[in-house]
Amino acid sequence: MPRESDDDFGTGELAQYHTLWPEISRICDDQLHHAFKGVSDDNSGWQKFAEEGEMKMYRREEEIDGMVMDPLKSCHVVTGCTAREMCYYFFDPKYRNDWETTLEDCQILEEIAKDTLVFLQTHKRIWPANQRDALFWSHMRKVEEGLEEGATDGWVVCNHSTDSPNYPVS
Repeated sequence: MPRESDDDFGTGELAQYHTLWPEISRICDDQLHHAFKGVSDDNSGWQKFAEEGEMKMYRREEEIDGMVMDPLKSCHVVTGCTAREMCYYFFDPKYRNDWETTLEDCQILEEIAKDTLVFLQTHKRIWPANQRDALFWSHMRKVEEGLEEGATDGWVVCNHSTDSPNYPVS
């Protein structure tokens, strides 16, 4: 991974004037809030549905505007790399085909900032489902607050579907 400093990899001042920025900021803050909620809290709502080695996956059900959503949360320890390195490989499109096995095509439609991109992805057709695509923004940010004691590195990548008149739903 290129060794850019944290200062070189951040949201530029102009990004905060982009029409998507209020949504990006709000959704990322909300996702971080939920990420820091403990999964063992009695009222957290998280239910473990898969476990493999040190990786544990949780889901919870919530209703937003009358639609049932199932947010997912994964907790995993990866030795030998930092949180920033993990997020970088998850965020950077040049590595996406290495881990996204259903991906057929990935285009960057807009670079809002070095840490904020708008993507159009086409996924392979997997029978019996139709081929699908996804239009979304992806934002990577350093996490400054709320880290567990002893944590030396905190980063998050947040992906969220979006709409664009230039790319209507197919």
